[in-house]
Parts: sequence; structure tokens; C-alpha cells
Amino acid sequence: MPAIVAGLVIFKLPAAQMLGIALVVGTSGVIASRWVWSPHRPGGGPASPLIAALFGVALVGPGASFVISIEIAVLAVVLELLRVRYIPAIRAQAGLLAYAAIALATRGGPSVYINPANGAPFGDPLATWYQFFSPASAPIDPVRLYVGNVPGPVFATSLLAIAIGVAWLAYARRVSLVVLIGFMVGSLVAIYSLHWDPLFQLDSGPTWFVAGLVLADRRLLPDSWSIRPTLGFAVGLFAIGLRRPPQGTWLSGQGLEVAIFSVAIVQAVMAVIVIVIWSMTVMMERWKRTRRLRQREANLRVVKTISRTS
Repeated sequence: MPAIVAGLVIFKLPAAQMLGIALVVGTSGVIASRWVWSPHRPGGGPASPLIAALFGVALVGPGASFVISIEIAVLAVVLELLRVRYIPAIRAQAGLLAYAAIALATRGGPSVYINPANGAPFGDPLATWYQFFSPASAPIDPVRLYVGNVPGPVFATSLLAIAIGVAWLAYARRVSLVVLIGFMVGSLVAIYSLHWDPLFQLDSGPTWFVAGLVLADRRLLPDSWSIRPTLGFAVGLFAIGLRRPPQGTWLSGQGLEVAIFSVAIVQAVMAVIVIVIWSMTVMMERWKRTRRLRQREANLRVVKTISRTS
């Protein structure tokens, strides 16, 4: 909620329109899930298509086409409903995966940012830094970055709003502080290794949006406590250290998308692992069931043969 309020204050009409898209598509998903999964029908479960749609649209630039927002919201709802219906063991934010899929399919279609001051198209702060300034400089006032009055995703630009949301969720024990600390350590290792300005690199709302509200979500983390700090450290290292991608791709000069895709890749890999394990388990159960049926049929033939002989 703090991130949504900040987005509405900073970007005004585009943010309101994109929020309306997410609410309409997400609410439709909620209604569909209630209709398909009646209380007497097994296999259903609690789904959050509305939250998935909000997460997906939150990362879209306010200058992007509304068709992009609709596609991301619809895909997020579909992925969330499929996850809960068939493989609820998958721990991933469907909205983040939907954003990554549409961004790859459209070659950066969601990454269209505007200047909140005049509404003109403008690159995100990290892209501006990468193209026009030295690595150790901070081209934009850190206070503006902290407040979020800079180009960026519509509901993930303000670090202040993200910090309020993460602090509340940490108080409610919904966020893993170990993962956040690991992410911070990994980020600092990358920053000091590359001799960058630490305040400018870490004063990023979108980075902590995916780190604090997605990666550190306890519901989406592995059960092993030893893996969590390692996961946070690895994602922080790559999310910051890979902010200078190779030239010749649509990611060239981008910075915000690297953190988003780092978390999306981790969750996608974890989802694939869960699907593989689930498939092997299903195949094993079917094999055992077939074997028991064959043994039962063999036992019945033996009993019938003995009865005829008697």
C-alpha cells in the first residue's frame, strides 16, 4: 500500500490508470477462482491473483503502453491460478514472472519511463549514470531517489515507501531479515569491487522492491535456514554487479531491470526444480500403483486357480 500511494502521488494519472487495470484484471481472477473452486470441489486453494496482478503492474514504467500492463496483469493472474490449482508447492511471485516474460517477449516493452516533473520520456537514473557519468559518481540527488521523484517503475520508484512496507512486514514476521542482510552484503561486495558510489547504487526503490517484497518473502523462501543467507548474498551480488550488461541487447545501459531479472531467474529456477520433483513423484506414485494392481491381479488368478482345483 505505501508503494501504491507513492506511485499515485508521483505519477498521478498514468499510475491511476495502471492501478485500475491491475484491480480489474485481478478482481476478475478472484471471481474466476471462486467460481471454479467451489467449497465442495477438491483441488482448490487460496489464490492471490489480485496481489499477483498488482506486483506485475508495479514494475511497469508509466510511459509504457496500456496493452503491456494488461498483458502482464492477465498473465500474472493465469500463472497464479495455475500454480495454486496444480502445483501449489511452487514458491514464486507470479506477477514478477509475468513481468519478466512480457519484458523478454517485447524486448523491454515495460521499461518506458517518464520524468515526473514534466511527463516527458526519460531514462531511469541507473541508465543515465551508465551512459553519461563516471562509475564513482552520483548524478542524481540521493534525496530525490529516496523519495522517488525520479523516472522509474510506476509503483516501485520510492525507496521511502518500499522501506515503510518492508518495515511493517518485518514487524509482522512476513519478511526474512537474514535474506535482506545477505542481499546487502552481496551488493556491497559488488559495489566496492567495481569502485562505484554505494549510496547511489543502493538508493534504489525498484531494487529493494524485488529484494524486500519478493525475494525476502518468507512464503516464497526455501525451508532450509542455511540456504536463505546464501541466496540473498548471491542475488545481491548479481543484481548489483551485472548492472553493466553487454552492448547490443535491449538491456544495454539498463540498471533497474538487472535486479528485477535476477530475482525472477532465481524464482523461475526454483519453480522448475519443484516441477521436476513433482513430476518424478507423480511418476513414481503411478508406477507403484500400477505395480500393486498387477500384484493384485496375479493374486486373484492364483486364488481362482486353487478354487477350481479344489
